[in-house]
Amino acid sequence: MSDSLSDMVPGLIDLQLDAKAPSTVLKNKSGWLRWREWALSKFGVPVIPAKPLHIALFISELVKRSSENNIGVSPIESSVYAIKWGHAMAGVEACPVSHPLVKLALEGAKRRFAGPVQPKEPLSVSTVQAIATHFASSASLSHLRFLFILLVGFAGFFCIDEIRNIALRDVSIHSDHMSVYVPQRKNDQYREGHTAVLAITSKVTCPVAVTERLIKLLPQSSSAFPLVRRIVKARSKEYFHSSLGVSVSTLREEFKKHIKPFVSDISKYDTHSMKSGATSNPACKKIVGDLLESMLVGGASPLSTDIL
Repeated sequence: MSDSLSDMVPGLIDLQLDAKAPSTVLKNKSGWLRWREWALSKFGVPVIPAKPLHIALFISELVKRSSENNIGVSPIESSVYAIKWGHAMAGVEACPVSHPLVKLALEGAKRRFAGPVQPKEPLSVSTVQAIATHFASSASLSHLRFLFILLVGFAGFFCIDEIRNIALRDVSIHSDHMSVYVPQRKNDQYREGHTAVLAITSKVTCPVAVTERLIKLLPQSSSAFPLVRRIVKARSKEYFHSSLGVSVSTLREEFKKHIKPFVSDISKYDTHSMKSGATSNPACKKIVGDLLESMLVGGASPLSTDIL
């Protein structure tokens, strides 16, 4: 390809990416990277053009992972669709995903997970308190990041994807509370956003205190960058990255690793255990019904919540 044509390739890629919604592109990219990582870990497995047998074996391994983590067929479907998307982006006409071997493997995965997925167990207040007490005095950035996710997620009724996308500009700390604005929630039908108001307490579980600790250790950078940052490890020290966030899969793995000593069966718990634990907390019964609904569905929540 001549230099003049090569210079036009980036523009073509941008045009192709615009063919899908940004959220769809991000989902496809995640699935493609999952396939790429798997293919590169195997000898003689090309990433693109992929071979149907290799994709079918990839699906088989994803089925095993999904069964172990009780997460259903969704990650498998998204990965297969991402492989199809990647080949289309590269201009491969004969997509291997259309091969009968791949189709049968995917259909088999769907049938295997056709039953209802067992919901994760909620984290109790006493368990959250025990975890916070254990890690409170730790100087580890990993422990601090985990505590921020746990305490703010529990107190604010947030899911993990909402927490990882909270930016510095979304947080306002006042004398007696902290407000956290989430621009978009999964069940926010009118895209109005949601503001959670979290009370300042003197307890080890105070979500505001752990947020202040985290902010003090973040490098000076744009307020648009996420609070939950990647950790960079040097020879003599570790520090938070100036801008890069962390993937949901990494945060989920770290979350389970940190709470494992405090629960009887880690397979029954996941990051969703924060939100389900908060909503099942008896203290929530004191909250007026419409305010609780506002916190869970979207919109402003004028109540300063202290459920820990």
